[in-house]
Amino acid sequence: MKLYIGGTGQGQLEMARSENPGAELIPDFHLRIRWLVENRQDLSAFLEDFCRQHPDAVIVSDEIGCGIVPMDPLEREWRQMTGRALCRIAGQSDQVTRVICGIGQRIK
Repeated sequence: MKLYIGGTGQGQLEMARSENPGAELIPDFHLRIRWLVENRQDLSAFLEDFCRQHPDAVIVSDEIGCGIVPMDPLEREWRQMTGRALCRIAGQSDQVTRVICGIGQRIK
């Protein structure tokens, strides 16, 4: 797996596409986690199945944990679960790239 992360609109999707033509691309991973939170699904089970089914995927996600802590409990839970999920994905990835202003910085 490869993981590309960055703030909204920072260019991680474009970089992932350009560096991995033809690869299975999974954009907006953070929104998958939001669905899990909203539907009270088990994060660990989801990640186990996901990693098994997509071992060579290129995963793209927004970083949503920086900034002001939201008052809404659902928003806080979403940020926490997304952070945990990205830690697990990063641990299993061969490459992790953080993109800021369209410039990628390989962190793994």
